[in-house]
Amino acid sequence: MQTSSPPRSLSPLARRIRAVLWEWDPIGVRAIGDGWPEDEYDDLLLPLIAALAQRPGVAELADDLRAVLETDYGLPSPGGCTEAARALLALRAED
Repeated sequence: MQTSSPPRSLSPLARRIRAVLWEWDPIGVRAIGDGWPEDEYDDLLLPLIAALAQRPGVAELADDLRAVLETDYGLPSPGGCTEAARALLALRAED
């Protein structure tokens, strides 16, 4: 998985993915204070939509999240990847 430019308009699934990412907030922008755009993690939307279409397991998706956050965001050992993967995979059941 690699980050990408976000789509111009968001599908219902993309909006739900955005909500999961914002709740997880792996880089901690909410702790800094108000004023951060809600699209902070939108570069992950298309890669995650594609990943979810492949029906990965929790461990595989968590590993992908960890790798992209370490590589593209520069976060060493980001926490919460497994929980975020579970929440993202649960979205698949909603479709």
